[in-house]
Amino acid sequence: MIQILGIGPGTRAWVSQAVEEMVHQSDVLVGGQRALKLFPDFKGESYRVSGNLAETLETLQRVLQQGKKASVLVSGDPGFYSLLPWLKREFPQEEIQVLPGLSSIQLAFARAGIPWQDAELLSVHGRPLNCLPLHLSRPLGVLTGGENSPQKIAEYYHTYDFNPQISLGNALTYPEERWLNTDAHQLMDLEEDFSNAVMILYPENPEDKSAQSLLSLPKSFGIKDEEFVRGNVPMTKNEIRIQVLAKAEITPSTRVLDVGAGTGSISIEAALLAHRGCVYAIEENPEAQELILKNQEKFRVRNLRLVRGSAPQALQEIPPMDVCIIGGSHGQIREILLQAPLAPGGRVVLTAVTLETLAHGMEALKSLQYEDVDVVSIQAVRWKGIKDIHLAQAQNPVFILSGRKGII
Repeated sequence: MIQILGIGPGTRAWVSQAVEEMVHQSDVLVGGQRALKLFPDFKGESYRVSGNLAETLETLQRVLQQGKKASVLVSGDPGFYSLLPWLKREFPQEEIQVLPGLSSIQLAFARAGIPWQDAELLSVHGRPLNCLPLHLSRPLGVLTGGENSPQKIAEYYHTYDFNPQISLGNALTYPEERWLNTDAHQLMDLEEDFSNAVMILYPENPEDKSAQSLLSLPKSFGIKDEEFVRGNVPMTKNEIRIQVLAKAEITPSTRVLDVGAGTGSISIEAALLAHRGCVYAIEENPEAQELILKNQEKFRVRNLRLVRGSAPQALQEIPPMDVCIIGGSHGQIREILLQAPLAPGGRVVLTAVTLETLAHGMEALKSLQYEDVDVVSIQAVRWKGIKDIHLAQAQNPVFILSGRKGII
């Protein structure tokens, strides 16, 4: 049998009585140096392990072959970004008993004096920071670690022009405990060492209940054209817009760049789909810029940033993106693709209404070694009812090119 025992934050006062009893019923204790020191009176064998999982695996295999009952000590709770999934995978035939412990996330929310049943909980230890949602609709608890310090997390949000309020707890329950209430802009400039930190990030507008509910999001994409505020600026029609968004493969956390955003119809729908991510809309036409802002206000989109200017010049200050949608290029498709801050593996979707733009787009994607390049030609026809008959109203044909940026 393997027992996985959660020892909580790491001080004796927070070790449960059930864990104490289980330890003394064990033949062998396996854990880190700090965990083993919590039980100085243990009479059995103790094996100190580091972060080397291969070493831990070898130790447990040897103990089990000897028929001994082993207890693995883990900080926090075994089932929350800890060893439980790994042990179940490595020892599928063994009986595994789990005793929970108090996680630092629970302790942080208690320190902050707020409920955590509706919060989102993540760890960035050994994970890329783009797993963090940019637009917060509910509190976010984050376990930090490795290279992803609290300052790095704050800098990540600052890069995308978000400034959430933050509560930070370091070395909770220890004599050197530090508790700090700040925001991303202030935290990123601190030089303190927060090596054992947990963070709570708060929504920018917690009182806006509609923004916190997924029910406020559209049931599907494809907003009717007449729903948008219109002017004299061309707008991507509903039928084409749906295909462009489908080719973009937008997920809730996607970071989208919309070049030549026009009235903002694609930007608005992309922002609603990527409600945990963000959209940067680049547009040089002053009338179109105002239409984008009006549509942003109408649809209550908070994760859209308007960039006034033309590409590729306006791309210099844009942070890394997952998807790049190009509607207007002024014949500079290749230059835009070269300057666009698209992450490796990111998607590009380009629309063209002329054969020349199509040819330039194909050549640019090919020469820049984009993968999975695809071309679709669409001509939508709407049938308008006039008295007892319906007449065709053909829209201009549109080419939709898409591809994926190579990893190398």
